[in-house]
Order: sequence, then C-alpha cells, then structure tokens
Amino acid sequence: MQLITKHLHSKQNPIARLGSHTVWLNALLLLSAALLCGCSSGPSQDSSEVALEKLDVNELKMTMLADISSTVVSDGELANNIKTDIARLAITPLRRSPEVQIAGSDEITRPVAVSFQKAFEQSLMNMMDEAQLSQAAAIIHTRKPTTPLCNPAGKVLRQTMSVSMQGNPHRTKTIEDRTVTLRRMAQNGPPMDLYVAYVKGGLDKRSPEEQLIYKHEVNSSANTSLHNEEMACSEMPDAIVGASYVLTTKLGHTLYFANNGTQAADATGSTLWRYWFGSLKDAPVDKRYKEVFKYLKECGLDIPDIPL
Repeated sequence: MQLITKHLHSKQNPIARLGSHTVWLNALLLLSAALLCGCSSGPSQDSSEVALEKLDVNELKMTMLADISSTVVSDGELANNIKTDIARLAITPLRRSPEVQIAGSDEITRPVAVSFQKAFEQSLMNMMDEAQLSQAAAIIHTRKPTTPLCNPAGKVLRQTMSVSMQGNPHRTKTIEDRTVTLRRMAQNGPPMDLYVAYVKGGLDKRSPEEQLIYKHEVNSSANTSLHNEEMACSEMPDAIVGASYVLTTKLGHTLYFANNGTQAADATGSTLWRYWFGSLKDAPVDKRYKEVFKYLKECGLDIPDIPL
C-alpha cells in the first residue's frame, strides 16, 4: 500500500486539541489585541480575522481527529491491522496536511478508507450532539444513490457489491456500518442536512430490491434531514465521485471534509482514495470544494447556505 501525502500549503497551528475553552480564550485575545491597536478596520483587522478563523477551524479539525481516533480504537469488530492503518495512513497525515492519498489494492485499502469515513460521520454526529457545530451539510455525490441507504440497516445485499468484495468480511463491514451511521444522519433533523445526489437515471441502475429500500428511506417521515437529489447530468467524472461535508463552527467559519473513491459495486483491482480536511483558506481544500460544487451546481443541485 502506498501513501502519498500532499504538500502542506498553509502552516498548521501547533495547538492541536486543548479543549473548546482554548478557542474562545484565544479568540478573545486576538480580538482584544486588534482593538487595543486601534485596528477597527483595514489590513490589521483582516489579519486578525484570518488568524481567528484558522484557529477556530483548526481546533475543530483536531478535536474531530481525536474523536475519530477514539471511535476507531473502541470498535471491537474492526481488525487491529485496519485500526493501525487508519491511524498511520489517514489520521496522522491529516494532522499535518489538509490533503492525503491512499493507493493500493481495493481489498486492502477499502476497509481502511471507508472505515475512516464512517468514523468521521460518527464524529460529525457527536459534534452535533455536543452542540459544537451551528450547521452541517453532508452531500454524497455518486453515480447511483449511496450504497448504505440501498441496503437494510446493519445488513448488506449480495448484489450491492462487486464480485471481488463478496465473501470478504472486512470489505462487507464497510457497508454494514455505514447503513447505520447514514440513517442516524438522515434522522437527525435540523441543523443537519444529508443530500443524496446522483446522476440522471442512477436509481434505475440499482437492483429492484435496492430501489425499494432506498425509496422507503426517502419516503420515511423519520428521515427529516434526508434530501433525495436526482441531478440533470447523466455522467459523473471519476474525480467527483465521493462525499463532501460542510461544517459550520459556532463562530460561523467553514470546515470542509471530502473524499474521492469508488462505490462498492465498482470496486475492483487497485483504488486511489483521496481526502481533504481543513479550512477553505487551505489551497487544496478550497480547490476541491470549488471543483465539487461547480459540478453539482451545473447539474442543477443548488444547496442553500453553501457559498461558492
């Protein structure tokens, strides 16, 4: 397995995870310094605001990475070697960089990549429960409706996987786990929104049983956060397939997490997984953000409160 860590375009703040009180204390210090300097407007104020935003967003990022690590370690059904690889290939690199890549055999990389995504989604819900976020939007942008919501909760249909995945418990678990986490997100209610975006006719490419399960979720009154979004485009580039999570801090700043990979039905051979996690002030994060939402908007999906 090969890890490619992208160049860090913006220097990370050395403060990793000192608790939410640290954020507010530093925020007050930054604002006080600006006022004492008479910096009510102009470049100095802008600099203070940028520093505050970076501090605020980085604190949330580090808090979530610590929470993700705890979730992975406490998963009794996850193999120890997969736990180690998640820490080594995803969590640790993302502490230092806003962008990482994991490449290798799908059999090896999928359990690592998707288990990490599931742990992120669990952490997102934890942040919502603890009122650490003012708003969150999760957008699953794939060619067909997202695999977990086309399977029963806690189970996986044989036809939902590629032939190479069938019979592999580690890869099967990646679907089973997310059937639960995505339903939890769908039922959360405001200020959480879950958008399932897929290409025109994408649902028809699912099996009749998968279609029935997905339609049941869409029509369920319990899924107050779920938005079914069949787009106008009939094609989706490989580089777009994945998910985007736009998180708004309590101070109104944006933390963006995104991934790019392959749906389970298409999982064969080698797979390249890409992750972005950071502020829109980080060049690679901003580039991915604009790339994804430009495509979604061109395909007719206009999500409220998502700035471009």
